[in-house]
Amino acid sequence: MAEFRFDIKPLFPLEIIKVTSNLLPHTFRGDRRQCLDATSKMSEVIDRLGQLSAVSQGLNKPVTTAQRLRMSENQTIYLLSDTSYGANGVVMGLLKVGTKDLYLFDEQGRTRKVEQTPSILDFYIHESRQRGGLGKHLFEYMLTDQNWTPVKCSIDRPSEKLLNFFKKHYGLVRTIPQANNFVLYEGFFDEEASMGNGNGKSPAQSNGGMHITSSPNTQLFGAAYLGDEANKRSGRNNGSQQPNPLLHQITQISPSGRYGAPRPTCSMAEIIHAGSGKSGKSGGSAESSRIK
Repeated sequence: MAEFRFDIKPLFPLEIIKVTSNLLPHTFRGDRRQCLDATSKMSEVIDRLGQLSAVSQGLNKPVTTAQRLRMSENQTIYLLSDTSYGANGVVMGLLKVGTKDLYLFDEQGRTRKVEQTPSILDFYIHESRQRGGLGKHLFEYMLTDQNWTPVKCSIDRPSEKLLNFFKKHYGLVRTIPQANNFVLYEGFFDEEASMGNGNGKSPAQSNGGMHITSSPNTQLFGAAYLGDEANKRSGRNNGSQQPNPLLHQITQISPSGRYGAPRPTCSMAEIIHAGSGKSGKSGGSAESSRIK
């Protein structure tokens, strides 16, 4: 357990406190001098727990530090303590969460940009207190406070212990493969997929089964379109049919930035074009002389 040279009780009036970028417990009340003292001590607590977490996971350096938290406006650290232990009390657990804008693959392999994705960034319970339900207690507190559900959380570089934690307590096993370091579980996109235009259909179904991928390549090379209906339309003569508004919208999407600028004409193309023009002129003169 993490013990400190100072009494942690003033910082931990509750068993679990949360800390954001101001490095103060959410329960803190005090003047400027007390504020400076509290932030100094809380920085020491966060750095110590972050270091213990890194050692437990076999990382080269901590992913949780007081300095990183100070620079992050959308991250929160939850700390679990036992103020009755020893003279100064101990801190037993850390859970860092936040929200991120991520490009993710869904179950069909389509790229989606998901904004403000709930993310589990660091999770640690001291080895001497593991397997006692403290991790579940801390995690459930966070879920209630953030109004999150486990299946909707993305996990950044989870350890085997954390994967087993989700399996044991929430029955989450089947993951959705990703190109980044985040792990998603099947069901992450279920609620989004069920959101339609009031007709019970997903956005892709409402647009004839077509899906516009939202990825960095969209800005560079234009949108990519997926779905069975898109494949059917590519080989169908729809001159007698009403044009799909989505198809009209697609034609308006073009690359932007330097990829959207006009490109110079290829010099070889100019030579070929000039040669064909000359031959065409000479051929026309010969034909006119024969007519005369």
